[in-house]
Amino acid sequence: MGICLEPGVQIRVKNETNLIPMTWKSIIDRLLYSLISVCLTLLLVACSSIDEGGQLATLRIGLLPDESEAELYRRYTPLFEFLEKETGIPIELTIPDSYDELVELFSGGSVDLAYFGGYTFVKANIDHGAVPLVMRDVDINFTSVLIANGNSQVKDFTETVGKRFAFGSRLSTSGHLMPRHFMISEKNIDPEKHFSSVRYSGLHDQTAYWVRDGEVDLGVANGRIIRKMLQDGRLRPQDIRIIWETPPYSDYVWAVQAGVTRKDRDKIRQAFMKLSVDNPSHAVILHNIDAGGFLPASEQDFIDLKKIAISMEAGE
Repeated sequence: MGICLEPGVQIRVKNETNLIPMTWKSIIDRLLYSLISVCLTLLLVACSSIDEGGQLATLRIGLLPDESEAELYRRYTPLFEFLEKETGIPIELTIPDSYDELVELFSGGSVDLAYFGGYTFVKANIDHGAVPLVMRDVDINFTSVLIANGNSQVKDFTETVGKRFAFGSRLSTSGHLMPRHFMISEKNIDPEKHFSSVRYSGLHDQTAYWVRDGEVDLGVANGRIIRKMLQDGRLRPQDIRIIWETPPYSDYVWAVQAGVTRKDRDKIRQAFMKLSVDNPSHAVILHNIDAGGFLPASEQDFIDLKKIAISMEAGE
């Protein structure tokens, strides 16, 4: 008899106690128990990214879906090819449908390394022990921008009352948490009361397109992504105008599961930090992800953000 186990499949053993002498029943039960145990162990090993020595046999990466999937593949594929070559660990990439799904994948152990925004990292760190590894050099001084349609007459916040407004994802640092925080703390503006409507686009580039196409009058988004879109032609200079920019804060970070060994953490961190703009091939990789290099990251980098996130959630 062969037994094949798959996740969610239950095994039912037909009870034929009356047909089996008691002296043999215990032996058969023990054999069956051992067989099932072996199959379960093989299943767990097959589904795990850890080898017998406790090291990563496969590096399962989850990428924050802050832009369209096509754009994320274009930007990050060269980086992942480099990481795979440097670490010697095969990479499996997952791009979830939402910020929430990335946190769920991490909490369920389906990814080993995740590219989080600051807010999603804080949640994963508090709830699931996510360990920060590296961040781009630009991520320690990040900003969000408020944009209006290129034909709009709006010049500052005093002219935004009653306008249709959009955030990005609810779990976005630069597309929701920090601009909301600064609107309240610096402008004394409650978005739900100040604007005629508040929507969530889910993506920074989608927010920009909504503003460009007149779906909304105003939107906030990742400042670097908006400027990148203007540089690469996804947005024309006449499509949108930046009318406000937030103070700087820490944002994106690459983080691993707490169970990843120190050896693997160091290997992955060193691979990221080996990238240098002085190397022509590295410069292309860094340019794609809008970075000048990588820095070691720690929980200290996100203390202020964590306090703001906790405070904002408590006030909801």
